[in-house]
Amino acid sequence: MPSLAVLIHERLGNWARQLRPRLLAWPIRWIETRSTTDLEAALAGMACPIVLIDLARRPRAGLEDLDRAAQAAPNALILVLDPQAHEGVATLARELGATHVLAGPVTPPSVAELIARWLPLARRRAERDGWSNAPEPEPEPEPWNWLGPLLAGRPASAISPANPNANPLTQRPLRA
Repeated sequence: MPSLAVLIHERLGNWARQLRPRLLAWPIRWIETRSTTDLEAALAGMACPIVLIDLARRPRAGLEDLDRAAQAAPNALILVLDPQAHEGVATLARELGATHVLAGPVTPPSVAELIARWLPLARRRAERDGWSNAPEPEPEPEPWNWLGPLLAGRPASAISPANPNANPLTQRPLRA
């Protein structure tokens, strides 16, 4: 199952931290952007990404980023969050290409629910278009990587014994 691209465009990483654990079951390639240049570069060549743009306290800059995102990925599903509920912003955002606008305070579960409803739609659109330049998800960290810092202070002979048949904890041969 190919991964779907979800781009989160915000000044701080609040929404990324809130949404990742809520959408763990989906094969999502999370991409966070902070600047317009990063947003345009991330959207280049994607068939149907899901984009979340948080206007925060900068509605003008956010709407300009929305306009560029809609031009860079015309089939994108774009969610605009306007927590300050600025007057006229929702209408303008829809005119610029937002699929949906949530004005006022919103909760992470409601945003995650909306994105979860969009994921099958984005998959169908991407499959219908037949291409996407979405990068593959980052590989999951190996479960033993967390041991690295703990083993850093041990001598090399304790980490990799000279005798491959030796138990690394006791340095005694495994076979008699």
